[in-house]
Amino acid sequence: MYSHVRTPHLMVPCMLASVLACKVHAQAQPPVTQTPAPPAAQKCLPSGNGFLRARLSGALSTELNWGNDGTECTGAVRPTDGGIRMRFSRHDGAGKLVLVFGISQLREGKAARNLPVNVTLIREGAGEFFSTQGDDKCTLDSVTQDAIVGIPHRSRSYRVTARGFCTEPARAVRGKGAVLLSRFDYSGRVDFESEDTQTDDILTAGKQ
Repeated sequence: MYSHVRTPHLMVPCMLASVLACKVHAQAQPPVTQTPAPPAAQKCLPSGNGFLRARLSGALSTELNWGNDGTECTGAVRPTDGGIRMRFSRHDGAGKLVLVFGISQLREGKAARNLPVNVTLIREGAGEFFSTQGDDKCTLDSVTQDAIVGIPHRSRSYRVTARGFCTEPARAVRGKGAVLLSRFDYSGRVDFESEDTQTDDILTAGKQ
């Protein structure tokens, strides 16, 4: 009876053949591509109750009804006079529509009535800029502030809710045309620990 014994010199070619077969198989596999995650949707307030509504007429005639989802809103202190600047924006067709409210007399945590407000509208992508260029053409009927984070973890952030109107339009800073905000109301965020460092010429022209 003969027993089949696999000798070392026969095992080496078999091992090499296996290694080459694995290498060829690995090279034949298509590369794995990572699909980038979609960008997170903009949300005005984490609590879900941010919004902006406005009636516009003139060069831009529309009814805005922006909910919390899809709306970007920010607010900070103006370093020049201690007032605040609130900014709301949302994608509108090929560009983005931006509304900026400059309130010089609003103080941290205080409710108020009949405050003058400067309004600027920007159509990003279209190169259109409109501004009241002063706070004597629009008024906030009422303003309330609710702390977003309370004591003892206060971060000086507030939900600011306001309602107002304009008696004169925001006029084009470059070119012709005007937009009247006959009424508007909004609820957004202001961080009184942050300064708005915006220095572009549209806000300078609007004296915000």
